[in-house]
Amino acid sequence: MSFPIYTHGRRDQAKVALTFDDGPNPPRTDQILEILTAGNVRATFFVLGKWAERWPKAFERIVKAGHVIGNHSHMHDPEVGDFDRAEAVIANLLGRPTGFLRAHYFHYHLCQQSPVALAPATKIVDSDVNPADYSLTDPDEIASRVLQSKGLQGGSIIDLHDGSETESDAARLARPLPMISALPRLIDELKLRGYSLVGLDAMELVDPTPWSLGFRKSSLEMKDTTPRSLKGGAKSDF
Repeated sequence: MSFPIYTHGRRDQAKVALTFDDGPNPPRTDQILEILTAGNVRATFFVLGKWAERWPKAFERIVKAGHVIGNHSHMHDPEVGDFDRAEAVIANLLGRPTGFLRAHYFHYHLCQQSPVALAPATKIVDSDVNPADYSLTDPDEIASRVLQSKGLQGGSIIDLHDGSETESDAARLARPLPMISALPRLIDELKLRGYSLVGLDAMELVDPTPWSLGFRKSSLEMKDTTPRSLKGGAKSDF
């Protein structure tokens, strides 16, 4: 069995996609929505079915703000590809299929358990800029890892986290705070470099990597194919 995994959009277009995993997580997701609204930015939220089910109004606020919704599994269990269960919840609230899916822990073999994941209409999306913000407590480090990433270029997909799979309210609410502090700076700097920040539905995803048995995450590392015309712009302080 083989299926395509997308890590980026067209390199000849100055578009970047901010994506957020593991929500909705009120009120942290709402803080992110306020920042995105202030910056006139659209993003993509890969939500967990269990949180959409628990906090449907928080989910609806994401949709009402005009952002793209993706499927990130139901329970975030590393051994279970419960994307179909998540889709039943998410699509019911959304009123349509999600169309985008991100495997939790990037365990792509779990997609084999899911007709939704393998459907031709579903795009399985990874990223080419992953600062591991969930593991960091310093907003400056998060900003630096994004803005100094060798992978950052036209078509980049940036993987951030507005929530967590944990049932611990304290941990779930605390984890996104450094990223939230870094987010306005990230948005401003990306715009200064000439990038438009778009939802995945406004980015033409290209050059997928085929997954099959024996696949390794390292095979998703992308070469810098940015046209010279898109490599200019303001320099970062990070």
